[in-house]
Amino acid sequence: MDRLIEEFPLRRGAHPTRGDGMCAMEMVAWLAGEPHSDEPSCACPVLAAYVRACNDTLGDGPRNRLLRPLVPLLVNSRGDRALERARGLAVIDALVRSHLPFLLQRRNRHDEAALLAALPAVVDTESLRTACRALDHYARDQHAARWVLQRALDGLPPQRYVAGAVQVLRGQADPRLWASVAERIAQLANLGRSAAAGATAEAE
Repeated sequence: MDRLIEEFPLRRGAHPTRGDGMCAMEMVAWLAGEPHSDEPSCACPVLAAYVRACNDTLGDGPRNRLLRPLVPLLVNSRGDRALERARGLAVIDALVRSHLPFLLQRRNRHDEAALLAALPAVVDTESLRTACRALDHYARDQHAARWVLQRALDGLPPQRYVAGAVQVLRGQADPRLWASVAERIAQLANLGRSAAAGATAEAE
């Protein structure tokens, strides 16, 4: 992996050609044998939007350390609308119950952090509404996070709001936070594969 990173490091932003460099999603297109693009057809659009935002937020070192190993997982990650919605809600769940509590803890807002972390998992409209109410009570100043949740409640396609979850974390340099984001990306990529494997096993 170190050799690959040295030879093909991930770069910030989109690039006219592969010779100019590749971001994480352009590298997905390359590995999949697709034309050069940061929107490869084989990849889930929700994952692609989330990863592009992370790619452009992270510095060179963290980008290559955390995102580069995940690139193969993103190849052939596209699923149906139900899977896209599930991935979008999982991004919100991580934001509300993991990443926001982390930020609040760093500001010595321990009670609010604990209350958000203890919320039920965001998996459907009702739990999303519960999370919105909790933000209104315990993290009213987190306007960018509340925007993300409201867009989901409004029925926006998840690829339109997941980048906002990354923007909430912009400027945070703690490596533990970004390691948690990378771990969530891996979980999201495996979400569809787990379901497909279960369906195959049932068919057999």
